[in-house]
Amino acid sequence: MNTPENLQSRTNALRLHGLLAHWPEVADAGWVAPLLQWEEEERSRRSLERRIRDARLGNFKPLCDFDWTWPTRCDRAAVEELM
Repeated sequence: MNTPENLQSRTNALRLHGLLAHWPEVADAGWVAPLLQWEEEERSRRSLERRIRDARLGNFKPLCDFDWTWPTRCDRAAVEELM
């Protein structure tokens, strides 16, 4: 729901203080809702990328390349069932 109050609270959550300072001028503009949506999506994407990078998970080997003879306690059937 894109009510003016909702848009203003989203703008505040994004800390777009310049936009908030001119809110009476832009509150009814059609471009505000798409702009906020783009900003939220971009920040979410960058946040996820940063968290993955900071976790230093590295690259994963595909299951088709996994050596099922080591470790010996891996239950291949159970793993494949989960996939």
